[in-house]
Amino acid sequence: MKRALIVAATGGFLNGFLIPDMKLLQEMGYEVHCAANGNSVSTFVPEERFASIGVTFHQIDFSSTSPVSKESLTAYKQYKELMNRYHFDFVHVHTPIPGAIVRIATRRKRKEGCVVVYTTHGLTFPKGSSLKTKIVYGGKEWFCSWMTDGIITINKEDYTQMKKMACKNVYHINGVGVDTSRYHECQIDRDRYRESLGLSESDIAILEVGELSTRKNHKVIIEALSKINDKHYVFLICGKAMSNSGTYDFLKKYAEEKNVRVIFLGFRKDIPEINRCADIAVLPSLREGLGLAGIEALASGVPVIGSDVQGIKDYVIDGKTGYLCSPRDADAFADKIQLLSDKEARFLMRKACVEKAEEFRLDISHQQMKNIYKNLLREQEKVK
Repeated sequence: MKRALIVAATGGFLNGFLIPDMKLLQEMGYEVHCAANGNSVSTFVPEERFASIGVTFHQIDFSSTSPVSKESLTAYKQYKELMNRYHFDFVHVHTPIPGAIVRIATRRKRKEGCVVVYTTHGLTFPKGSSLKTKIVYGGKEWFCSWMTDGIITINKEDYTQMKKMACKNVYHINGVGVDTSRYHECQIDRDRYRESLGLSESDIAILEVGELSTRKNHKVIIEALSKINDKHYVFLICGKAMSNSGTYDFLKKYAEEKNVRVIFLGFRKDIPEINRCADIAVLPSLREGLGLAGIEALASGVPVIGSDVQGIKDYVIDGKTGYLCSPRDADAFADKIQLLSDKEARFLMRKACVEKAEEFRLDISHQQMKNIYKNLLREQEKVK
């Protein structure tokens, strides 16, 4: 039986986003393995979780922050040993650091017929990046593209960028897919649920879902709300600290200084219900591969005010499903928040929001990935 390997930086990423791809390869007749750093996972045991779906998990000590490090050298050696032991026919790698390590380490196996695919979940050198960033990260991607049979992108801007690389097969898919039915079918007692979140009937709830990190740029929304200076506005933040331990403390202190009401809800599993409680969703990220939280908000009929960057531009359509702002322009965010404070304005956008979210359904992205796999593996058969 042919073997396939799916690789990502963390076990959490594998579990959260890549199980549909594993099952798809199983349907295509492959023995499926996966590899990642599972040491940071606290909610499940990777070996047991993936074994439950017939997938073999392998621990590789990838660093998620340091591409050039002792950890990356260790991960390179571990991956090489894994390849020599199992002789995979197909390797699909995700996230930047494993993306570079795996493609470089698989270059010889690729010459023997192994197909290597890379999915970028948001390039680190988007439009507007500094020349240094483009040279360093763009140069790395150009180098690795020579060792790749297929590159998959999840937003249109990245697709355009990657078409300039050496890999001849570049694809665009509508993200990893959203189960939009969860958001359409969610029914709650809105007043009671809002009360449980600390909201009153007259509050205007501004919701951001995503980890507390500098990249997610929560600060600009606090600054925007301070400019509006109206106690009816409440900033709801769902997510846990990811980048550094000081993010929560900084945001809490900054909100107090700016006299802005912020409710930190932490990591939540009831996002469909919380979306139903929100009046406006915000996604002010400095960089974003796609931003599932924005699509989930649209699926709930909630308009999104987002940054004019990468993937967010694929579904936030100015004046139709929300508004776009420069990510550091607090005045622009304040202006758009005030525009959408009108219930009628939000109601008129509701239908367009739901329709746009439908473009990113699970079944659509699943079919897109299936077509890509078939195309690349068909080329493999031709070579053999």
